[in-house]
Amino acid sequence: MNALADKLMELCNGNTEAADFISQIWTFFIVWDDAVDGDKRKPVDTINSAMLWALFGLHDSKFYREHVATLRPAIMQAISSWLVANKFEKSGDESKVEQAYFMRCAPYELFSTVVLLAGGFQQQLKAVEFFRSMAPEDTLFKYKLEHQNGLAEHA
Repeated sequence: MNALADKLMELCNGNTEAADFISQIWTFFIVWDDAVDGDKRKPVDTINSAMLWALFGLHDSKFYREHVATLRPAIMQAISSWLVANKFEKSGDESKVEQAYFMRCAPYELFSTVVLLAGGFQQQLKAVEFFRSMAPEDTLFKYKLEHQNGLAEHA
């Protein structure tokens, strides 16, 4: 196992299905985001694997089936926030770009919900801290610099 898989198992109190669910949907979100952004090309096998999981693996997931009433709306919320964040990034409105920075992290909310279901509230607190601390170099300042061309185009 790698360090991330170990951490997911720890957060999910050893619930393999929950940790695997997070890992799989995380990969799916990354592949989708990279395809939309066009900034990182994924290997064909990675794309195929992510799409096959979204079509079949999600519904085959025991954890998903057990918690579908909670997870389905949480997945939709994460996707909705991410789609609106992408729209806000291109708006030319500085305050919307700032909002987009935070909205694009919506999958972390989904992941922490999975941890809540698998490990309880105390584990969820640890998960929120872990997921939000994963990319300390990805600051609001750098994000705004990355998207300043869109702001400049609308000025």
